[in-house]
Amino acid sequence: MRLAKILGIAFLVILVQWVLIQDLPLTQYGNPYLYLWAFLVIPFNTPRSTSYILAFLIGSTLDSLEQSGGAHTIASLVMVLAKPTLENFLYGFKEENSNHTLGGLPLANFLPLTFLLVFIHHSLLFTVENSGFSQFSALGLRILMSTLSTVGLLTITHFLLSKRYAA
Repeated sequence: MRLAKILGIAFLVILVQWVLIQDLPLTQYGNPYLYLWAFLVIPFNTPRSTSYILAFLIGSTLDSLEQSGGAHTIASLVMVLAKPTLENFLYGFKEENSNHTLGGLPLANFLPLTFLLVFIHHSLLFTVENSGFSQFSALGLRILMSTLSTVGLLTITHFLLSKRYAA
């Protein structure tokens, strides 16, 4: 997948995030973030420097829209940093010429890795936004509810956009 295509996907999911999802009257604890799909479609063999640049650009864009002071950028960079390690640990993707993405995996492989990546992202995002661990139970509930709602939204997106489930 080319860099331009990934940037196009990132632009679309950020647009959908900002226009449709951002102001949904869910709860104060359940905040789904669709823009994480852009990280899931980065091919497994993408150079780390390219992934870091994409994470920085996407996170910075969300930070500027939400005025969150760098929380999305930090969380996105850590998520992209953890992604290859978790992929290798869980699935052993070591093919140098592999152009596969997490979005093309079967649901049984997609869910565990997606849950771990989203949990890492949200844990860091909400801890930085919360300025630490004050009100630990509220922070934990926010991380859990947001992780579950984001994974649910990403799973629906996976079903809709994955070629594996196309009719």
